[in-house]
Amino acid sequence: MLPLAFAGLVGARAGALGGPGMVAMAFGMGSDAGTSPADHQAFMQRRLEKMLDLVKATESQRAAIKPILQQLATDMKPIHQQHAQLHEAMMDAFAATTLDSAAIENIRAQASALMDQASKAITTALVAAGKVLTAEQRQTLVQQMRSHGGHHRHGF
Repeated sequence: MLPLAFAGLVGARAGALGGPGMVAMAFGMGSDAGTSPADHQAFMQRRLEKMLDLVKATESQRAAIKPILQQLATDMKPIHQQHAQLHEAMMDAFAATTLDSAAIENIRAQASALMDQASKAITTALVAAGKVLTAEQRQTLVQQMRSHGGHHRHGF
């Protein structure tokens, strides 16, 4: 559950890359229609501050966690862009007069590989950020997530 708590803090949206779990919720890869990158970044900063306040993070913990998550956001940007391209390709393939099963399967396979790439990046960053926190702080995050049924959008 810890990765979900952090995934919630870094921009979770259900349905990203068409898959379940933390990657499916991470980094606004779902629908952000009408949200500028600057607005999204400001939202994510507020979400991060709320999480750090909840766990009563020290200044040194804040200083250690923020760059980890900022780097993750940077690393996720090209993945997000590739996801958008694959989404368009899938819509185009599905809208074609004749469905090309092989082409659709190829797009699906690319999306699956992209999801795995995102999952690895997120997990690595989440573990690094989690190591900065104490066990009690991580448990506080998990408790917050569980109190909201595991749905990030109600908590962080």
